[in-house]
Amino acid sequence: MFTDTRTERPSLQQPLSFVGIGEGEKSLARLLWQLIAPHADRIIDDFYARVHDAQIMPRINQGTVERLKVRQAEHWAALFGSAFDEHYANSVRRIGIRHRDIALDPLWYVAGYMAMKIEMVNVIVATTLSPHEKGRMIKTLDKYVAIDMGLALSTYSASIVD
Repeated sequence: MFTDTRTERPSLQQPLSFVGIGEGEKSLARLLWQLIAPHADRIIDDFYARVHDAQIMPRINQGTVERLKVRQAEHWAALFGSAFDEHYANSVRRIGIRHRDIALDPLWYVAGYMAMKIEMVNVIVATTLSPHEKGRMIKTLDKYVAIDMGLALSTYSASIVD
C-alpha cells in the first residue's frame, strides 16, 4: 500500500498524480457518476447475476447478495465523488481484506471489475455526448478503475504478507 512517510497513513496522492487525476478529472468523475447512477442498480444486478451463473461464490445467499448490492452502489458513488480520503482508503482496504478472507482469487476480482466497467462504458457510449466528451469520460473512468482496483489489490496482497 502507498504510505505517506510523514504520517504513516495510506496516501493516494502519488498514484493519483501518476495516472493524471487532478481537479479536472475529479469534476469529470462527478459528472460521470451522474450519467452512470441511473443505471447503477441494473449494472450491479447484472453483475451479481453473472457471479451467480459463473458460481464464483457458490455459498453466497440472497440476503448477502442484497447487502452487497447496496454496498457496491455506495462504493461507486464514493469513488466517483473523488474524496480519496481516509474513509475511502479504509473502505477499499476492508474490501481487499474481505476478498482475502473469502479466498476470492484476484483473477475473479479483476474480471468482475472489468465486467462492470464495460457496462459503464456502454452507458457512456449510449449518451448524446460528443465523441470527444465520451472519450474524456471513458479515460476518466479508466483512471478511476485503475486507482480503485490497484488499491484493493495492493491491500489484498499486503494483508496476505501480514
